[in-house]
Amino acid sequence: MDFNANLRREASGELTFKPSPEAAALATAYWKNPTPGRSWPVARVKEEVVAAAGGDTGDRNLVLSERALQFGQYRGKTFKWLCSNDVGYVAMVLASHQQERERGDRSTSAVMGNKDALLQYVALFPDVMEAIQERRVREGAGTPAQEDALLVSFGKYASQTFNQLYDSRDKEIKGTPGLALRWRLQKYIKIGDTDKLPPNLPGMAPQVNSLTPEPSLRGESWLSSTLLSVYAKDIMYGHGCQK
Repeated sequence: MDFNANLRREASGELTFKPSPEAAALATAYWKNPTPGRSWPVARVKEEVVAAAGGDTGDRNLVLSERALQFGQYRGKTFKWLCSNDVGYVAMVLASHQQERERGDRSTSAVMGNKDALLQYVALFPDVMEAIQERRVREGAGTPAQEDALLVSFGKYASQTFNQLYDSRDKEIKGTPGLALRWRLQKYIKIGDTDKLPPNLPGMAPQVNSLTPEPSLRGESWLSSTLLSVYAKDIMYGHGCQK
């Protein structure tokens, strides 16, 4: 008996975010007929789960692994089971939970305490913690440094970070960005170009909330100019406007 989750992975070695067949079936059944499931206190988990299986009740990580969810579609399933069967759900729940705590939510409810415990368990697995942070970045709740380090994660340049792609001078990248890539780079480009401006230029107030940034602010970046130009053509010719 040990605390380690059996993290599922793709052929590439990356974590699998789709639920396992068992998890998918359980979720479907739950939403058809919600049931309470197990929500035992820690003392009972030690006695009736860990000790009964011959485990060390003094092993904090082992006890954590056998604690059960007290909310949602997998209520009653252990933390270890959850990480072994649906990392995508873990990332969704804990990305939101972290933000709630950071915004000052000090609730001591059973559900919030249960999520705190789940986060403690997940912290044992760096890959899962990375997935949580990546989800937060993609939802716009990450730090600039986290956004810089985020992988594009699709297409030809999947293995490059946004920072690497932004700073690249590769003509092939310049000429053939995909539509999805253009959309996902918009926020990064607006921030990146503004950060590169000399601080004392007159009339150069950052326009980071503008969908179409001022050309004068973007002149130093060939990539942002290219993306914004192609994006404008998409709007004019492909999304509602006629030639």
